[in-house]
Amino acid sequence: MKPNVFLLNALFILFAANLFSQQREFYSLEEALKTPDQVRVLILKKQHLKSVPSQIYELKNLEKLSLSRNSIAIIPDSLAILKNLHYIDLSSNNITSLPCSLASLPLDTLVLWDNPLYFVDSCLSVLPVKYLDIRAIDMNKEEQDAILSLFPQAKVRKNHPCNCKR
Repeated sequence: MKPNVFLLNALFILFAANLFSQQREFYSLEEALKTPDQVRVLILKKQHLKSVPSQIYELKNLEKLSLSRNSIAIIPDSLAILKNLHYIDLSSNNITSLPCSLASLPLDTLVLWDNPLYFVDSCLSVLPVKYLDIRAIDMNKEEQDAILSLFPQAKVRKNHPCNCKR
């Protein structure tokens, strides 16, 4: 018995349409907000952002957020609203500090490279960080050691410390 080609094509189209309708990764906040409950990954790389868009807080199921290569200077306390967030990429911004409110999140990945961030508050040591990226930050050995001591279980990507005096 030969399979019905029409029936197989129809089933494939239905399957593909269902997969597309359950899309979970977005590169546009506008698109993500059309189906906020389905968004798991939001990548807002190179969007010329100066702050974290408040509309992100509507994405209650967000697990992975990339805000890399923007001009963000302040990470707001309200980011802690995103209770499922376990990955955050803040690389290549102007961030000088992280709020203690992030300690309430299940963050296991912190990508912080290329920010003027020389200090991380000890309140964040409770984070279950498994991966930490602090490359391209001109930290002296003491600054680097202080940050590394907060996340002893993390796999760390870092540069050699500088001889900079602050």
